[in-house]
Amino acid sequence: MSKKLDVINPFNGELVESLTLADESAINATVAKAVAAKEGWAAAPMFKRAEIMYRYADLIIENMEDLVRLHAREMGKTIRQGRIDAITAANIVRGYTEKARHLYSDVFPADNFPGLESDFIFTVREAIGVAACVIPFNFPLDLFAHKMAPAVIMGNPVIIKAPSANPLAMLKLSELFEKAGGPAGVVQSLVCERKVCQDNLIEHPDVKIVSMTGSTATGLKMAAGGAKSLKRVFLELGGNDPTIVLDDADVDYAVEEIAFGRIYNTGQTCCACKRFLIHESLVGEFTDKLIARLKKVLIGDPLDEKTEMGTLISESAAIKVMEQIEHTVGQGAKVLYGGQRQGAVVTPTVLGGVKKSMDVAVDLEIFGPVFPIIPFSSDQEAVEIANSTRYGLQGGIITKDVVRSMRLASQLKCGCVVLNGQGNYRHIEQPFGGYKMTGIGREGISYTLEEFSQLKTMVMRRVFNK
Repeated sequence: MSKKLDVINPFNGELVESLTLADESAINATVAKAVAAKEGWAAAPMFKRAEIMYRYADLIIENMEDLVRLHAREMGKTIRQGRIDAITAANIVRGYTEKARHLYSDVFPADNFPGLESDFIFTVREAIGVAACVIPFNFPLDLFAHKMAPAVIMGNPVIIKAPSANPLAMLKLSELFEKAGGPAGVVQSLVCERKVCQDNLIEHPDVKIVSMTGSTATGLKMAAGGAKSLKRVFLELGGNDPTIVLDDADVDYAVEEIAFGRIYNTGQTCCACKRFLIHESLVGEFTDKLIARLKKVLIGDPLDEKTEMGTLISESAAIKVMEQIEHTVGQGAKVLYGGQRQGAVVTPTVLGGVKKSMDVAVDLEIFGPVFPIIPFSSDQEAVEIANSTRYGLQGGIITKDVVRSMRLASQLKCGCVVLNGQGNYRHIEQPFGGYKMTGIGREGISYTLEEFSQLKTMVMRRVFNK
């Protein structure tokens, strides 16, 4: 018998909707439908695919209020932040589409070698096949677009594995594609248990691409599953990113940057900095001003336009954050502010007395609005602490000295460094991704179209014979 899933509003505990989880037979049927759609969609001329994608982007904006209200009810993200995500999603779709229309072939000179001087050599890009895209709960609208758009515009059908906690907005996004004129089977979404997804979708022989954003532990399993049939696998995984505040920094500016970056989406952002390396001469002033700023944060109903911070994705997620706070306190840290939980809400929490040897200063990623303050005495010590983790997604450096910031940025082992800011930053064009155990590949308009297509060389022999 098929299993049911209740989608619960984390703010008030109300039932938003009940769904049926996809089992093995449902996944197989979904893959078969995508395979059937592949040849026709890949053969469609680029301008036809682009017309549908542009209409799809327009439909996202037209349906924005319905999407973001659903988004707020199922995951607790504020409606104001939801609107930003929806607008970003539409811009992502348009951006990938425009880039694809200007993705040109290469032509190679053949007359460098005797006997080949009459040949003509050029490249074309072709679709790969069905893509399985696993999307996390924290940015369901724009991450849907970041995975769906490059795959689809390059001719690949996609199957979106939506998160169990908040799948509803993603399901609606899939429906909008067909309303835009997209063929059935090109964009599909499903909800299933993690092991069922791994065994029947990720390892399905007809799935040729896996793109996943989520935890490192899950990513390792997906990489192993994909390796069985040499699928293309792209992974954006865990992070414990640092922001470094040097001794010449404007403390007021640093506080505002860091507070915004960490409470945005209630701290549930992969590239949000989760370790705050503050020069020892500024720790006292920074801490006092940070606490004063956090006291002003308006926490409440995500559907209220005034709310600055909503809930975590679920009460169980909030309980986990509290356990991580308690673990850090058990290692010697102190709660200087916050540290309370009510349902799925965790108040912004400042941890002092954090030493660079503690778990939170290395690999313990807290996915919530928690601010561990780690003092350092020299630039070299800051770099050593920043690089001590197995992760490496993004980082931030706040200083008035541009040359100094560039010197430190060149030493940080991560995929992006934000100078004069905290690391919770993602432009839709940038090649987003990390070093070390943070993943494989890059995601962004400047890069991903190549990832979702395969390159073929065409050689025309003796076309220039005289």
